[in-house]
Amino acid sequence: MTPYPALDRILGNLWWTWDVEARRLIKGIDRAAWRASRGVVPDYIERISTERWEALRSNGFPSQLAQVEERFDAYLKAPDTWWTDHHRGALPGGIAYFSAEFGLHEGLPIYSGGLGVLAGDHLKSASDLGIPLVAVGLCYHEGYFRQRVDDEGRQHEHYDRRRPRRLGLSRARGAGGQPLEVYIPLFDRTVRCEVWLARVGRVPLYLLDTDVIGNTEDDRRLTRRLYGGDPHIRICQEIVLGIGGLRALRAAGYRMDVMHLNEGHTAFAVLERVREEQSLGADRASAWKTVESGTVFTTHTPVPAGHDRFWYELVDSVLGRYGQQLGMYTGEMMDLGRVHSGSDEQLCMTVLALKGSRSANGVSEKHGEVSRKMWEGLSTDLGAPIGHITNGVHAPSWVGSSIQDLLDRCLGDEWRARLATGERLDAVEDIAPRALWEAHLAQKRRLVDFVALRTGKRVSSEALIIGFARRFAAYKRGDLVLSQPERLGELLKDPNRPVVLLYAGKAHPRDEIGKGIIKRVIEASKRPDLERRIVFIEDYDIAVGRALTQGVDVWLNNPRRPLEASGTSGQKVAMNGGLNCSTLDGWWLEGYAAEPLAGWGVGSIEPTDDVAQGDHDDAEALYSILENEVVPCFWDRAGDGLPDAWVRRMAAAIATCLPAFNTDRMLADYVAKAYKPDLRPSTESRINKP
Repeated sequence: MTPYPALDRILGNLWWTWDVEARRLIKGIDRAAWRASRGVVPDYIERISTERWEALRSNGFPSQLAQVEERFDAYLKAPDTWWTDHHRGALPGGIAYFSAEFGLHEGLPIYSGGLGVLAGDHLKSASDLGIPLVAVGLCYHEGYFRQRVDDEGRQHEHYDRRRPRRLGLSRARGAGGQPLEVYIPLFDRTVRCEVWLARVGRVPLYLLDTDVIGNTEDDRRLTRRLYGGDPHIRICQEIVLGIGGLRALRAAGYRMDVMHLNEGHTAFAVLERVREEQSLGADRASAWKTVESGTVFTTHTPVPAGHDRFWYELVDSVLGRYGQQLGMYTGEMMDLGRVHSGSDEQLCMTVLALKGSRSANGVSEKHGEVSRKMWEGLSTDLGAPIGHITNGVHAPSWVGSSIQDLLDRCLGDEWRARLATGERLDAVEDIAPRALWEAHLAQKRRLVDFVALRTGKRVSSEALIIGFARRFAAYKRGDLVLSQPERLGELLKDPNRPVVLLYAGKAHPRDEIGKGIIKRVIEASKRPDLERRIVFIEDYDIAVGRALTQGVDVWLNNPRRPLEASGTSGQKVAMNGGLNCSTLDGWWLEGYAAEPLAGWGVGSIEPTDDVAQGDHDDAEALYSILENEVVPCFWDRAGDGLPDAWVRRMAAAIATCLPAFNTDRMLADYVAKAYKPDLRPSTESRINKP
């Protein structure tokens, strides 16, 4: 608790994390304490001294707080929203959104990467647009791992354990006001789950917690770590999420029209809905039809090996007793998750979700195509054909304050009002080039300060700064730009045209290949001739991602095609005026086609069957673009020092990518193509192309 009840109200809702004025006010209370707490609100409040609270009373803080509280109340109580303007009366029961992770803010570490951040941005835009949505996930006490990289480049993982209240969560309440808890069948026992609540603007997020008194130690471990277990732990976590998540929403009083399953981890919610319908007297066929008609599914994984699968013996052991409640033998449950019923295939969670949904989509135009091909053997008698809805990112969360301030001054409310339409913001190109460049430089200088604080290394803000930050997996090729050391040295060392390469990212604890890539990055950064030209930032999280995407000049992304489902980090860069230099996969296929000035496409569109040759060809293409196009364009300066051609590209990137690749546009597509009855995602792209 703080000395200011209004501040406690605001901090109790994650709205403050994406409102520029609220963020400035809260972080400005005590910037040193903010940095030390790394955004964890209870830690932050405890670090603020009594003397500091007293000092705030005389420097205008109370009046500033009153203004922010007024903004907060106006936001929550607004009678007219995008939803009421366009869809008033539709879906009176609303939408329930299920996801295994949510990346809302670095202070709530219940996410690992892109899937979770996408889910968090989904909730924020649903709130902004007034869409009647409720969300459910798991409350991880230890979250994903914290990363430390030693001097030899070896990644070490460690975990910080925090009770839910220490993450700023509150106990959820049932429909009658009682503390919410649910019970879930696992093996031959029942597991008790407490339920916690995070408020995301207008959207409530319910988080299930099995680490409670009365459960076995094995059951308590289920909600400690994200993606940290073997198949035994994984299936149990997914049962808690799907079956327990739906039970929690029912206990809280929700009777939603649509269940949205975000990735296959959530698919057991389909079985629980079938059980509900059967308990009301429906036969299995009717129950299944009812469930299918009210379920939509988003797949994010473009490779078969990435989809969760479980053997018969494990399913029978964990879900056998639950199957009796469903009136199903284990073999029948298995068939619901098999491409070929009656075979000896494992139960695939993606297949279960596809069969149980009326609408299914990939997350970019190319990913929809890849997913249709991947699952072409699945009978269309059950479930939905796979279309696509291209991912976006939540603009207020990811556009830096300097660029937001500039857009507000020059465009007024137009740019925010146009986010859901996807229409190009031509007025951005009328902004004075010097003003756009200075706004970018302000964010770039903040990035340089951030890097210095996190690494102890100060790089030059005058240099061309290239960023690469994502999960270190083999197909993402984080070391592609390191593959020709001599050319790399020539690229980075030119004293007249300096270039800096900033890296961040984690490898999964069991991914030795990914860890090897990190080691190569660290080794390259220790070359004496490349000091402060290659810098690795440890412990990649939302804060690191925010600083990088808002401040870099160029974003590097070079996955092997077609293995990038979307790749939303590049969207964040583009809407801040950064330029993408990426292989033509995922969202960038659409972004580059819509506006070639927004960056550069590396290599050919079609992949080669020879992986080694493909890597060699892409490295050649990447170096050629960096040497002959990117670096010369950045350093081609007019007499006033302004890189005119570069700034024109920046304006084009913002004008096109800000409206086309944000989650307001994405949610508008979900409403039109998936959430409203009898509609399915199209295989056509909504992104405008020249």
